[in-house]
Amino acid sequence: MLEGLPGTGKSTNSYFLSMQLEREEKTVKWIHEVARPHPVLFFNEASLTKKEYDSILKEYPNSEPILNKVAVFRKNTIGIDLLELEWNYLNDIGTSFLQALQEYDVMTFSLDKYENVALEKWAYFAEKALENETEVYILDSSIFQYQIFTFLLKNASFKEIEQFFRKLIKIVKPLNPCLVYFYREDTQETINFLENLRGKQFMEWIWERDKDQPYYINKPREAESHKQFLIDYANIAKQLFDKADCRKTSVEITSQDWKTYENELLSFFGAKFKSHPNVLPPNGIFRNERLNQSIEVNGRSIKDPYGKMRTIIPKSNCDFYVECLPVILHFDGTDKIVISGEQICDQWTTFGTQFVRV
Repeated sequence: MLEGLPGTGKSTNSYFLSMQLEREEKTVKWIHEVARPHPVLFFNEASLTKKEYDSILKEYPNSEPILNKVAVFRKNTIGIDLLELEWNYLNDIGTSFLQALQEYDVMTFSLDKYENVALEKWAYFAEKALENETEVYILDSSIFQYQIFTFLLKNASFKEIEQFFRKLIKIVKPLNPCLVYFYREDTQETINFLENLRGKQFMEWIWERDKDQPYYINKPREAESHKQFLIDYANIAKQLFDKADCRKTSVEITSQDWKTYENELLSFFGAKFKSHPNVLPPNGIFRNERLNQSIEVNGRSIKDPYGKMRTIIPKSNCDFYVECLPVILHFDGTDKIVISGEQICDQWTTFGTQFVRV
């Protein structure tokens, strides 16, 4: 479990660690912060009780075959990926049905209701993970960031957050959890780094999105308010790390000596650095007409469908890791890219999506 404020290197080091552990022939599953459907977090996901689910089916009986394809049935709740329905089944289910399901979006739940569905989701994940004891899971931003954000925005006390955190640690304890916490001693340095990286407008956008939450009542406006939120977040995370009842290590990153930090990580996990194969992918532009998106490949870099330049690193002769994403580009000959790995909330990453050379 890799944690830290935004901008402290969680995704970068999750990416590095997943590659290195795979090179040691371990079966690794990196669960990105915005993976979908996420096994422990809630992004665009409805959660219904069995009674609520039956009521929806009664009102929309023709939807049952599709819901059975996308729903996850847990002990007491049913999870439904709303993006999956919107992206791939909207013509079949209709807008009114999707809107009815959106009423059960977990992001709208009260804190008490959230706690219940979240604990059940974590328990379900742990139960499934124990079925394959050789698989290594890497979770970034899952046990600190998402949870602290959720509770802090509701103005929950530290005691409430700590009690919930203890329950999560107890649930994952059978999985032999390891916690890595990235931080700068001066939290303001991380905030300055984040503002330089993403811009003040990004912080203002976050504040605009969340400004109606209880935390922001009677707080300063716009970016300054979100900066205070990050300071409060960092204080809570540090306390939770100190109290975490699991194997753990912290990495102070002020000096930005990432090679040293990588070696610390490898040592902590008992691994050794291994270099990647020396191969190059076919260059060119590959397009998916349905998505109206393209990937441009040039040596060891790509321009993704949003124009962002990303490094790619060989996994094998035909498979390439994508920088800081749990996504693999599989080159099927020289004329096709097939997406594998984990899908995240950008539609181009969906498993099995194909881009054809143009």
